[in-house]
Amino acid sequence: MRFEVVKIFIFWLFCCSGSGALAAVSKQSAGTALPGDYPEKILFVGNSFTYYNNGLHKHYGDLLRAANLHEAGRNELRMMTYSGSGLWEHPAALRSALINDPWDAVVMHDYSNGPIVQWKRFVSASDALSDIARSYGAVPILMMTWAYAGRSEMTAELAKAYSDRGKALGAKVIPVGLAFAAAAESLAVNLYSADLLRFEAGVPVFDDTVKHPSVAGTYLAACTVYAALTGRNPEGLIYHGGLDPKVARDLQRVAFQTVRSYEHEQ
Repeated sequence: MRFEVVKIFIFWLFCCSGSGALAAVSKQSAGTALPGDYPEKILFVGNSFTYYNNGLHKHYGDLLRAANLHEAGRNELRMMTYSGSGLWEHPAALRSALINDPWDAVVMHDYSNGPIVQWKRFVSASDALSDIARSYGAVPILMMTWAYAGRSEMTAELAKAYSDRGKALGAKVIPVGLAFAAAAESLAVNLYSADLLRFEAGVPVFDDTVKHPSVAGTYLAACTVYAALTGRNPEGLIYHGGLDPKVARDLQRVAFQTVRSYEHEQ
């Protein structure tokens, strides 16, 4: 049932443009005021989903630069990641990072399917990291991750898990997973990068589970972060992440529409 709700959400988002709800998802000018809770110094906490393709924080920062929102000495973006890690592995490092440098926000995500297969662990770990962040004056923010390629049913499960946690924690949720689902539904763009397992007689053999982001996937995630944190539409920004400009613009649009629709539904 939850998967059907997500399918309906995506259909509504992209097949009803120009009327009703999407009229509220209009473009915003570059002069739109930033929200009062806009964080200038952000620590991204996660794993390979964050550090792939030169880092989500780097692409997000370049979007800020393209929008003239990044100022050296004022904005700072860093990532604290372990490969294959879940949130439960980060408390000590997060506490150390926050002691050594003040941060406005901590954007965090769990292991790819962690919230689905280890719900109680996800709850306890997100509680712990949120408490640590707030004790040092940083706002905790959850980044909803995406379904594995070919496993679209994960979208609804992850969306519910992150949304429920966001409400319980009083924390913003960045709906990257929903943006992946929407882009997969409406665009001919490969958002994934398969993992190489080995070579057999010179032929590469890839992992059956495809979950890591391609450059397009990381760029879409960065655009979604941009839309959620700045409240602005990234569509038209000249930073394309090395992608074809039309592809980048399509991903910018999907990110903004997804964030606006998700926030409307919460």
